[in-house]
Amino acid sequence: MHLLNMERLTGLNCKEWLRNWRRVLVIAGKLHLIEYPMPVPPEQVIIKSSYDKQNFLVDESEEIHDLMLLTIDPEFCKDFESLGPYELMQSVEEKFQKPVEEERARIFKRLAECKLKEGSSIDSHVLQIEAYIGELYKLGYSMSQESSVNTLLASLTSNYDLFIQTYRKEDQKKTFMEMRPLLTLYESLLDRHSSNGSATSGLSPVK
Repeated sequence: MHLLNMERLTGLNCKEWLRNWRRVLVIAGKLHLIEYPMPVPPEQVIIKSSYDKQNFLVDESEEIHDLMLLTIDPEFCKDFESLGPYELMQSVEEKFQKPVEEERARIFKRLAECKLKEGSSIDSHVLQIEAYIGELYKLGYSMSQESSVNTLLASLTSNYDLFIQTYRKEDQKKTFMEMRPLLTLYESLLDRHSSNGSATSGLSPVK
């Protein structure tokens, strides 16, 4: 991952930011900088090789520290300016973890309460569910395709019971976004049958 493409740390994206930096440091072979605190240099350096190694670690640490600050929202930079990479990562996790967990719980609640209303557009509803799932991903929770589809199906009205029954019966394995055109088609079939005053038993929505 290129640093220029990394989303800045704003607080709620704490998990993703930590994960991205860990990935960057693994690729660069510098993971040790965030796994262990910087060793305290001895008062008297006897062996030159130890002195050179210490200086190298300091330079390496300062370089990564400066790059990390570039990927942090300016609002928070002052909180981390004096910290080395290890302490910075620990501090970010402590500062933002609780708010992230609280926000994630709030999004989960809103997702569970997001139900399709009678007369509402199924397309808009699918996009709203997708938005909540996207917010959870930014907060460090990745929902599987199966769970995403099940969440979507559970949010539909009884008008979609036939669609759900057919989907389950045929053991369909669609991705979340593949469900969108199927549901939109089924919505149009429902509207057509409703305007004709006919029953929905003859609909065949899942292909």
